[in-house]
Amino acid sequence: MTAIVGTLNKRGIAIAADSAATYSTSATNKITNNTNKIFELSKKYPVGIAIYNNLDFHGIPWEIIFKTYRDVHLKDKSFPKLKDYAEDFWGYLHSVILTRVSVEDQKAQVAYLAHQLKEEAKSTAIKQLELSKTDIDSNSLFSEMISFLTGLSEDYKLHNKTSEFNSYKISQFQNYANEVIDSVLSDLILDTACPKDFPKIFLSTLFSIISADTIVYLSQTGLVFWGYGEEELFPSYYHYEVSLAFDNKIKYVELSNYEVSNQKNACVAPFAQTDVSNTVVRGIDQKLRDTINKSLLLAFDGFRNNIIDVLSQAGAPDTLLDALRNIEISNQTSSFISFLNDYIQNNYIDKLLNTVAFLSKEDLADMAESLVRMTCLKRHITTDEESVGGPVDVAVITKGDGFIWIKRKHYFNRELNPHYFERQK
Repeated sequence: MTAIVGTLNKRGIAIAADSAATYSTSATNKITNNTNKIFELSKKYPVGIAIYNNLDFHGIPWEIIFKTYRDVHLKDKSFPKLKDYAEDFWGYLHSVILTRVSVEDQKAQVAYLAHQLKEEAKSTAIKQLELSKTDIDSNSLFSEMISFLTGLSEDYKLHNKTSEFNSYKISQFQNYANEVIDSVLSDLILDTACPKDFPKIFLSTLFSIISADTIVYLSQTGLVFWGYGEEELFPSYYHYEVSLAFDNKIKYVELSNYEVSNQKNACVAPFAQTDVSNTVVRGIDQKLRDTINKSLLLAFDGFRNNIIDVLSQAGAPDTLLDALRNIEISNQTSSFISFLNDYIQNNYIDKLLNTVAFLSKEDLADMAESLVRMTCLKRHITTDEESVGGPVDVAVITKGDGFIWIKRKHYFNRELNPHYFERQK
């Protein structure tokens, strides 16, 4: 895992990232502390990129992709907006890198996704039948699985489609993945109780999941583009996650962005493991905040039920009891949640950002590094897995000076490799 923090104001951007990476096998997890997560995306212009989670794209290290994009594809080319660099990068990934990924490897990803969906459908169906105390046989299992798949498909159809899947038709997906899906469903299809339309329903659900602008089942890579376009006076960032590539399509989703302007002076942007940074910026960890909101709903609901029980025992009329049962608890707690949100915004977020807006480049770098180190410290002194750690790399990007390393680890001795630094000039 990773902790990445960016701090932005009108003077520039500071980016800090730890060096820990977790490599998982069937037997154990291995954590190393020497991974690079911040890269220059252009040697000439003020643009950088940071990465978290999966470090490979279909077996090709992202580090190689970034450097070949920078040195071979981009070279001295620039764009008016930072967003244009991101779009050009996706085009490069599509036209140059994806063509080097074998068809077998691409279809293997689809097969894995189909397998995960099948297993979830089966386990959910079995749990539902057990809850309803229905005999579990092939007919009831298929009926419940179809109900689950149909509902899931409708849910994902409500999502927007990712950019490369806007014009992708289910007929195209069927032609590409039909054999793969039949192989995954082979044990179910051979069952005499399997409805004829089950494979079609399954494929439709899988297509809805794949084309939706959300990522499930597969591991994803987070990419954050930082810097300036040629026409931009102030910095910005664009945050994406990418997971799947097949049939000449890449699934990537834009999750967030921020453009510094006269109206939006500053931003503190944490990625991957964000709990410590959010506690500093917002005064409370998001998980704790969600737990408070959920607990409040449960408490109010329990209080209402206690009142209904007491009134029922006292002989209260059914009309009164029904009126109490029909009270929407979420409406009653919304005012508290709204007050809490306003308090956090006014007393934590706004005050902090008003200060960040005036920080120097050096202070932006110190703040970003400190937030990453605090995350490292928390993982170290608690029972959590130490998935954030190692040296902290720090870079600053400004309009005038471009991409500047403040702290950077090397896997080699600087004094023994002067030729490396000569090549960078």
